[in-house]
Amino acid sequence: MSNKNYATYNSLMKHMRDNKHIAIKGTSDKKRLMRIGYYHGVKGYCFFKEAKNTINYSTFDEIWAVISFDEDLKAILYQPIMQLEFAIKSYVCDHVVRFVGSSNFSDVFDKGLDNSPKSKSRKYRTRDTIYAALTKRYGVSKIISHYYNQDKPVPLWAIFEELMLGDLSMLIVSLDSQLKLKISQSFGIPKNMNTDGVLLPQVILAIKDLRNAIAHNKVIFDGRYIEFKKRDALKKMLQTQTSIPNIGFDCLIDDVTLICFVMYNLGFSKSQLLKIVSQIEKGILQLKEQLPNMLFQQIAGKTNQKLPFLKRYVNSL
Repeated sequence: MSNKNYATYNSLMKHMRDNKHIAIKGTSDKKRLMRIGYYHGVKGYCFFKEAKNTINYSTFDEIWAVISFDEDLKAILYQPIMQLEFAIKSYVCDHVVRFVGSSNFSDVFDKGLDNSPKSKSRKYRTRDTIYAALTKRYGVSKIISHYYNQDKPVPLWAIFEELMLGDLSMLIVSLDSQLKLKISQSFGIPKNMNTDGVLLPQVILAIKDLRNAIAHNKVIFDGRYIEFKKRDALKKMLQTQTSIPNIGFDCLIDDVTLICFVMYNLGFSKSQLLKIVSQIEKGILQLKEQLPNMLFQQIAGKTNQKLPFLKRYVNSL
């Protein structure tokens, strides 16, 4: 059997020294390398956003500092973004139930979704997506299994608990426009910038990208996780509401700004938001001490430049 596709960690360290010109040696470095993995760890952190944007490290300590920085960011944001996901679902569910006057999805389908002829196809696709998501969770979720086994309709609160944010955004897109506008006001989205409630699902999709990256332990420091690209109206709204200039959703701190904005409007405390900002600031300062200036600017320069604006916004709340 050929072993040509397998490389030992000793040989990978030699490869890093001889071909990548990265200083790495000894048992301690080998253990650290084995902890993060070469392909998932090192290779994933050797470029900025795209593979063509190579990061030229000179030591393994520099790589380790960037990986640790990224892990710290995920740890800082994990609990707030999971709490925010729950709050989003609760607010949307409450608005829908009050608008429709029922917690049965069949009633939501009849009375809460856009019934215009042009939206008919989307309405039925949304219904099928919801039912498919519930069927997929049968046997996994005790809540869904309970209602299915009793041959009872699953109440909306239970549906929302099981929906992924992507599916939730599809449901929100399909809602009656007046209902979307009511929900949007809870999120702090001004009516004059939110024709037919179009910004609400965009907010959900933007949060979803970062939420999924954190949950699946993907690289986040450079914003490569961003999948939802159509954010021009969202940029304008967030800049107007926060007075923060140059929001481009091209780096992590812009998504953190959106998260802080939504969290505040959904009732999270100012102290919790300040904690997020201060922890990120601490991580940036620590990284700056560990990297040469040119390398630091490539890794966290834009984040470092934008953070004071976010800090000023949160302090003003």
